[in-house]
Amino acid sequence: MSIYWNVKDDTGRTEAAVAENGAQSYRRMIWEDQGDSAAAVKAAVWIAEPGIYPYPARALEETFVVIEGEADCRIGDGEKRRIGPGTIVVVPKGEAAWLDVITPFRKFAMVVPKP
Repeated sequence: MSIYWNVKDDTGRTEAAVAENGAQSYRRMIWEDQGDSAAAVKAAVWIAEPGIYPYPARALEETFVVIEGEADCRIGDGEKRRIGPGTIVVVPKGEAAWLDVITPFRKFAMVVPKP
């Protein structure tokens, strides 16, 4: 297994969430903890075209860093914030998230299941 990755390398990407406007996003898995997939810690690059991507509340915490693009982001009932390259976002366990991707977008994300 490689220990060097480039977030711009799109080999091995798979389809992920679909935006409300029908735009397709993609995920490129970088690392996944061994064992039960539902309880695994995961690292991935997420690539999305403009559109609104709502995410339901989940039993995990996600932390991501925006690599490329801009989006409006809202966590739970919080206020909408513009995010872009260098922004770090934490989505706590049990909070819904919403991304309105404005320009082609790329993030590096870590998800950690929380019992």
